[in-house]
Amino acid sequence: MATEVLWWIFAVAIVGTSAGVVFSGSVIHAAIFLILSLAGVGTMYVFLTVEFLALVQFLIYGGAVTVLILLALMLTRMGVSGRPERATGGQAPFAAVVGLGLAAVLVGVAFVTDWRESVPDNPINVPIQLISERLFNDFGAPFLLAAALLLVAMVGAIILARQEEGE
Repeated sequence: MATEVLWWIFAVAIVGTSAGVVFSGSVIHAAIFLILSLAGVGTMYVFLTVEFLALVQFLIYGGAVTVLILLALMLTRMGVSGRPERATGGQAPFAAVVGLGLAAVLVGVAFVTDWRESVPDNPINVPIQLISERLFNDFGAPFLLAAALLLVAMVGAIILARQEEGE
């Protein structure tokens, strides 16, 4: 009973912090809300007794991806006045319609799905050794390609940020 109450508390907190990411006026505040949202998802993995995914969620998404986003934001330029430029434009009404439509579809699917029958009674514990063997044997090359792509993107962002206005 207590776990279910905590589950719903964290679910509401995740939705709230995710809304903070979207509706925050400051990019730094949005990044902080993103960290909190990703940490909440990691906590949900702990509730599901999937500790490996929780650890990956905390370390990779909560830490590395957020630091990468903050670094990219720090390397980009602000507006001429030094203030952040307005992020919305003529596409805002279209984006609102698409977002509301997607939310309606997701809520409809969530209500139609029979959640109780799709969950097994006894959870299956997968050993971490099996997960690591699959990651290193089957997904080594995609991991290296993604790392190289991120490195090239980081170097490109640094080069673009260091260029002078006249160049």
